Amino acid sequence: VPVDKPYPVHVDKPYPVYVEKKVPYTVEKKVPYEVKVPVEKPYPVHVKVEKEVPYPVVKEVRVPVKVYVDNPVPVKVEKPVPYTVEKRVPYTVEKVFDTIQCLVLDVDTV
Repeated sequence: VPVDKPYPVHVDKPYPVYVEKKVPYTVEKKVPYEVKVPVEKPYPVHVKVEKEVPYPVVKEVRVPVKVYVDNPVPVKVEKPVPYTVEKRVPYTVEKVFDTIQCLVLDVDTV
């Protein structure tokens, strides 16, 4: 009987006190803190930088592509120039180099 009385009293006191103090503290303090952190400002700046980088790179790579096309000009380039160059340059410049080499090899073997 003496052990039955202090047991529930001990558990009843720290339980509600711990839960009531922790729930409002962590929830109320974390929500306004995380929302006020300046995360929205660097995000759009990063996206703008990524969109501006591929534009000048694609325009700069167009110069060497013309130099590559100048070599196979005498080797029946009248047909592939308007097809492969015009269609592939705006898509991926890296693939243009691979396809041009393949096309030149095909023409040589034929």
